[in-house]
Amino acid sequence: MRIPRTLVILAAAVALAGCGDRNLVLNVDVLSYLDPSVTQMSFGPIPPLPTGFYSGEVAVVQDSKVNLLDGTSSVASVQSVSIRMRVVATGTSGSGADTLRLYLGEEGENPMVMGPVLTLPMGFSAGVTDTVEVESSGDARVADLFAGQSLLVTLTNALHGPTFGDALSGEFRVISLDATLVAGRKL
Repeated sequence: MRIPRTLVILAAAVALAGCGDRNLVLNVDVLSYLDPSVTQMSFGPIPPLPTGFYSGEVAVVQDSKVNLLDGTSSVASVQSVSIRMRVVATGTSGSGADTLRLYLGEEGENPMVMGPVLTLPMGFSAGVTDTVEVESSGDARVADLFAGQSLLVTLTNALHGPTFGDALSGEFRVISLDATLVAGRKL
């Protein structure tokens, strides 16, 4: 069921009027907009090399569209956005590292031009499962993106393989990717 735009605007205006600081706080589950099959990845075996293997930055999620709440910008101004990502990383053999980078951009533009919004380093060791988290806030460019009606998400990884020992194998899975928007009354 689609909620009419005027009802959304009215609800946002009532919420703004009733808040002590006159702020509206919205939580956006960005992960729910992404296909679950692309937010997890298995890799390996990556053999050890004297200089180590480096995959370069490879897109795991490429330009996935996130539709935002239509009409909010007509009654509220996005003041700040904080973004948090949590990932479960599991090493099945060998050891190595990976770096995930989250890019956001306007529809019709390459999200990677703006630079990463989040950078999440992960380490892998055989038989070890770890949950890693990163958070970022205060970036005015990100707040501007969330003030629009939609944005694009690109997520990349860059594997670093072992220099000696067993071949690296493992997997990672993004378990949360959330944005918290704080919006105030438009002046």
